[in-house]
This record gives sequence, C-alpha cells and structure tokens, in this order.
Amino acid sequence: MARILIVDDTEIVRKALEVAVRRMGHEASSTSSALEALQLAQWNPPDLALLDYRMPLMDGVTLFEALHFALGDRCPRVLFVSGSPPDEVRACVEKTGLRPSGYVKKPFHLDELTRTVEEALACEQATTA
Repeated sequence: MARILIVDDTEIVRKALEVAVRRMGHEASSTSSALEALQLAQWNPPDLALLDYRMPLMDGVTLFEALHFALGDRCPRVLFVSGSPPDEVRACVEKTGLRPSGYVKKPFHLDELTRTVEEALACEQATTA
C-alpha cells in the first residue's frame, strides 16, 4: 500500500481521486491548498503526489518545484491530473528540469487513472529496490 497525496482545488475532483486511490488499495490524503500539501509532504512524505496543474496561489508546477527543493531525495513521484492539454503542462514542467511520472487528462477514466498510478508506483519500487 502506497501513501498518495492528492492536491486539487476542486472538491468534487479531489473526492473522486480519493475514492479511486482507496479502491486501488492505497492510502489517500488530500488538500485543496498547495501550501498545506507542502506541509503534509514535509511531515510525512508520500510515495506519489497527484497534482492539479492550475490552482490559485501556487500552481502544480510550482508545488512540484517546492516539493523537490524541500524533500530532495524524498520527493515523491508526481502525476499531473489536469484539464489543461498534456503538452501545455509538459512544456511548463520541462522548463524546471524536473520530470513528472506522467499526466492524466480531466475528465479522467478510472482505468486510465489506475494504470497511470500503478505505473508510477512500479517505477518508484524499481528505483528503491
């Protein structure tokens, strides 16, 4: 069972992601605030973070950078879950030099989300084995 942090400013999306993650057998914690997410991750680093790309105050890419800076080697794998085109998100992330584990387009299908989460977690296990 993995610890997965969900960060999305839209409550219904956040709740849907929580339910999906728990049905996959993982532990889910969530917040609508990027700043709170950073605090949660510093307190108990997750194995994977599902980040919304567009959020008020701090977007998902900036949060990804902050997680990397604050946690270093303990920074979780990151999946962006966004209504924005994946190419737009990818181009913005590439400017940081960081590499997310993938992208899930909203609205998402449960099977696509499950596959992408499990692939990201499998990569995490392979690098820690």
